[in-house]
Amino acid sequence: MITEIGFGTWLRSRRRLLDLTQQALADQASCARITVRRIESGALKPSRELTLILLEKLAIPEVERLQWTLFARGLSGLPTRTDASFADNPLTNLPVFLTTFIGREKEQAEIIELISKYRLVTLTGSGGVGKTRLAVKVGEQLLADYENGVWLAELASLNNPELLPQTVAGLFGLAAQSNIPSTVMLVNFLRTKTLLLVLDNCEHLLNSCALLADSLLKNCPKLKIIATSREALGIMGEVTYRVPSLQLMDSQQALEKIREYESIRLFEERSQLVQPDFKLTLENVASVAQICNRLDGIPLAIELAAGRVNIFLPEQIAIQLNECFRILTGGSRTALPRQQTIRASMDWSWNLLNDSERILLQRLSVFAGGWTLDAAELVCNGDGMETNQVSEVMIQLADKSLVLVNQGSGNARRYYLLETIRQYAHEKLIETSAHENIRIQHLRYFLALSEQAGPALKGPAQMEWLARLLVERDNIRSALEWASETNVEAGLALPSNLGVRFWESFDLQEGVHWLTEVLHKPGSQAYPGARAKALYLQGFILVRLQQLDQARSAAEECLELYRACQDQRGEIDGLLVLSYTIFISGNLMQSIEHAQQALALAQSLGDTWREAMLLFHLSRYDPDLTRAFPYSEQAISLFRQLKDWSSLAFCLGRAGEIVLLQGHIQLAEKYITESLSLFRQLNFKAGSMDGLTIYGQIAFSRGDFEQARASMQESIAISQEIGNRNNYLWSRARLGYIIFHQGDMSEARAIFSETAQDFKNDHIEIGVLYTLEGLASLSVLAGNPDKATRLIGWADTTRKKLGDIRPPIEQNAVDKDSAACRISLGEVAFSNAYVAGRAMTLEQAVAYALEEN
Repeated sequence: MITEIGFGTWLRSRRRLLDLTQQALADQASCARITVRRIESGALKPSRELTLILLEKLAIPEVERLQWTLFARGLSGLPTRTDASFADNPLTNLPVFLTTFIGREKEQAEIIELISKYRLVTLTGSGGVGKTRLAVKVGEQLLADYENGVWLAELASLNNPELLPQTVAGLFGLAAQSNIPSTVMLVNFLRTKTLLLVLDNCEHLLNSCALLADSLLKNCPKLKIIATSREALGIMGEVTYRVPSLQLMDSQQALEKIREYESIRLFEERSQLVQPDFKLTLENVASVAQICNRLDGIPLAIELAAGRVNIFLPEQIAIQLNECFRILTGGSRTALPRQQTIRASMDWSWNLLNDSERILLQRLSVFAGGWTLDAAELVCNGDGMETNQVSEVMIQLADKSLVLVNQGSGNARRYYLLETIRQYAHEKLIETSAHENIRIQHLRYFLALSEQAGPALKGPAQMEWLARLLVERDNIRSALEWASETNVEAGLALPSNLGVRFWESFDLQEGVHWLTEVLHKPGSQAYPGARAKALYLQGFILVRLQQLDQARSAAEECLELYRACQDQRGEIDGLLVLSYTIFISGNLMQSIEHAQQALALAQSLGDTWREAMLLFHLSRYDPDLTRAFPYSEQAISLFRQLKDWSSLAFCLGRAGEIVLLQGHIQLAEKYITESLSLFRQLNFKAGSMDGLTIYGQIAFSRGDFEQARASMQESIAISQEIGNRNNYLWSRARLGYIIFHQGDMSEARAIFSETAQDFKNDHIEIGVLYTLEGLASLSVLAGNPDKATRLIGWADTTRKKLGDIRPPIEQNAVDKDSAACRISLGEVAFSNAYVAGRAMTLEQAVAYALEEN
């Protein structure tokens, strides 16, 4: 029997599809979040006015809104979804090209037919033949067919095959938060998605692309892939499609027929970009046809040739192309492969540049993923190119369509080269004596940028700087590659300057990769200060990745080096990372001792930021809540003063957690509401996830089980999205507790049983006892007081060992369960069962809890 879907269920699904929280949708619709929550739960039917606003915000076409309004008011069933209702707000990152797409109707139809039948279609062909633009055009036409979107992974600037999985994961906002491999995290995310992935420019990463595509397709049944490559990936199930050159014409055909040919239309339209009054005539059509034929209909080559019509007549271009090809091929036109053809056209364009243009184009090829004017002036100057020349010559290159421009982060314009041109120019750079010096200047620029970023990431401009750094990630990678080969000191300093916040937002695993690589180089011992700073960051990241033994080793060496250098601020950092590592390892008293020592040193030096950070950590470490809360309050005050909004948000979250444990529900809600608001403004998903978990506990404590359930489910969704398994399990366990109190015993038992086993497998003892307390409550209701008492005995003993405190509402529940068991069993039997439970190991307790009552 098919259950009729309600408007609330549809609203929740549509909101999540568009990546909107309840609060975000409520803000857009100018209503309260509780209104959205009540509509989604089915408790409230929206007014006509509110319905129309919601439908507009959820991208339902205006012509369809009457039908949807009737559905929302309960007067009709779910409307049939049209392609337009999706196309108005698709999920995609496909670029919007500034020039028109010419022809290829036949190829588009053939590829669409292939992808409807097969799950992997690889577009092959020579460089410049138009594989990327054809794939993007096909993707645009298929947007309505893929519920979770069409996504383009541009791989041209990626040089390290090992970084492929995290590069693709980055399309979906997935950053490493644990020791889960990026491929596994990506599979988990895409497993249930109906999605088309375009892997563009695979030829230089062929093996890695083949392995990733194979893994994704085997594990994600609704996923399809279009790849572009100069050769096939070579895996089972792949179908290849050779992309032909553009349609060519016979130069003797009539003028009125010429615009039917794609190559001719492309030449004309691109020519008009540089000479608006250019048009095809009886006088020039033969030369245009000759040019297109000479270039084998390769789009990039045609565009390069068309870009010269403001300098030469089509007849002159055709003559120069003929001469160029004779020189390059010894007069054998028939033996010329297409790759040589485009190379010849680029050689020809290169020869039209003046000396300054050639010098700058070579040097600009050092940038990966684009550059700003400031970067170009500082990296490309010297030895034949003055700083004040750079902008002028770059304009000349832009006029020739060799340098492209778009709007970067903030107000900065960003420039880039087409990858084929960049590779060609880089080959020219390598042939010169300036190559090494330009690489050195590129490294110096991004090292200096990282030095500026370090303090900025701790202050009010942190989000602007973080956005700027993420745009430069390919350049940072390139600089790190050069540093690892030639400059160990810079290799230590560059990733360290960027700090934990950058690598959390980018990729923790990649951060630890660069740090580990350079720290293992023998030469790193010669720079104790830089090495200590790198070890500090490595220690923090390794703790995040649950590699605690390696983290402690890094932290201890970090502290030892800073003390040997007599660097007191560094000593604070060493003590901080060591205390954090020890705390996560379970030794509370030792972690507190190190943190207090570091706090005293920070206060003596007047280092406000480090003082605030240590107060925050002490609020987490100290099990005595009467001490922990003042620590958090002091940290909040200092971070407000410093305007370090992300650190402030974390401190507010910790303060809310503490007062919740003390039973102050309203005060806890005040702290967590502000914390969540900051995290959302910062677009910091990991922080929002933690805040939602605590907010769910607050709602549970005040008896609002529906809000508690919604918050936990939102936290679970974010933890799945960013790959944070630890939070996923905790939120699932707490969701089980909420469902238990809502009266659904079978679902609660299933959740508790599943998470108890998962916590045990992941060696998270505190999580195990939380779920087993839930199973104890279920055992009371099932009439098995002996089992409940044993589980309570084990949980009490484990909490005492770990120094963990139950929130008041949970302690009250355990006390009620204990009292019920004592009455049912009698004092002697209760005491015996309780003692027996205390003696169980973790494995025994889990196995016993999962037995049927």
